[in-house]
Amino acid sequence: MATIDLTGGQSAIPYDGLNKLYRIKNRLDFSQVNAAASDVVEAVQVKPNTHVKQVYVKLVAAEGSTATCTVGDSGHAAGLIATANLNATPGTITQNTISDTYANGCIYTAAADIALVPGNNLSHAIVDIIVVCQDLN
Repeated sequence: MATIDLTGGQSAIPYDGLNKLYRIKNRLDFSQVNAAASDVVEAVQVKPNTHVKQVYVKLVAAEGSTATCTVGDSGHAAGLIATANLNATPGTITQNTISDTYANGCIYTAAADIALVPGNNLSHAIVDIIVVCQDLN
């Protein structure tokens, strides 16, 4: 199992934006960087004192064969999204739900990485990871 750092997505904290909501979005293109089953793909970096309220996986391009993933952090690999189908119809969106460990989001008091862990080898899928955050500073 390897760790692949693909953080560096688009994010912005609003001007005078302390204590406001913002989103972080990162596109993971597995046709450019392949990932093996059980690799840890770091997708989004969260700064300290952040409440991650919602997490979404939006499928841009399907893998072409059976492919799933989980989304979580170093404490719970499937804590935010227990399973997302990466071979569904492009445009399919999966979000964290009541059955997930962090159904109501998670407060991070230290910097953290939100990571995707594939259940299968990925070489064609393209996904957007979207994280809705609230700054608690």
